[in-house]
Amino acid sequence: MKTTHVFAKISLTILLLSFCHSIFAQKYIYLSKESIRKLMRVNIGLTQWSITQKDSSSRNAIGLHLSDEVKMISGFIDKKSEFALFDAIYFDLNMGMMTSQPTTFKMSASSSLENETRFSFTSNFGYLILGGYRNKKFGALAGMDFRWRQATVGGIDMPNLDGPLLYFSRPFVLRGEYCLSKENFDRRGILMFWYDGGSDSRASFQSVRLEYPLGDSGKWWVVGQYTHQSALSQDNFRVLDPYNSSFNQFMFGLRIGKLP
Repeated sequence: MKTTHVFAKISLTILLLSFCHSIFAQKYIYLSKESIRKLMRVNIGLTQWSITQKDSSSRNAIGLHLSDEVKMISGFIDKKSEFALFDAIYFDLNMGMMTSQPTTFKMSASSSLENETRFSFTSNFGYLILGGYRNKKFGALAGMDFRWRQATVGGIDMPNLDGPLLYFSRPFVLRGEYCLSKENFDRRGILMFWYDGGSDSRASFQSVRLEYPLGDSGKWWVVGQYTHQSALSQDNFRVLDPYNSSFNQFMFGLRIGKLP
């Protein structure tokens, strides 16, 4: 579990540096505040996730969701063009505590009881690129998401100890937009779907996300997302063999930034 905790600390450091970058970028690389808002979107919210091993009950966790998304090529393209392009690098981190009853384990008759840790986290990072059509009323885009992820709930890790450090997925992505204001092009509801059925080299990944704008500024959004993945996980606390497992996550929060 030490490796897991180190990875979590590294992930948190990267995310905090990204947030600091958004705050201090104007001073050091001479970007205007408007440019930072145009290129970057951040999320903060609450999340609940679980890992369910085969023939076993679910292990659940609840925590804080943070994410940072930086538009690349699409940040410099006119959004009012009918050709729509969206691409971004992203990183998210979800950290919290296991709500399920921790396991108690005794290594031998002479050793004391050890309690499973409650600390849990899940993270994602990757690159997303979509292209399609957008007008003043609606938009439709499709593309790919190149994504790496890891998750833990207490002593259960996904991937397992003998597997890769992170699971890779390459889901196909669909995105629909509907403009909710005649005056503001950015005030749009957004619905996105991810699907990767998986293979010998890729973990399955499915997700759906809804974004709804708050007010007329086009900068504040309510966001909700559900994610599912099937892959091997391992109970490291009891040193059991890897099992086919189901990962599920719900997230609800606030998104800040201009329309991607």
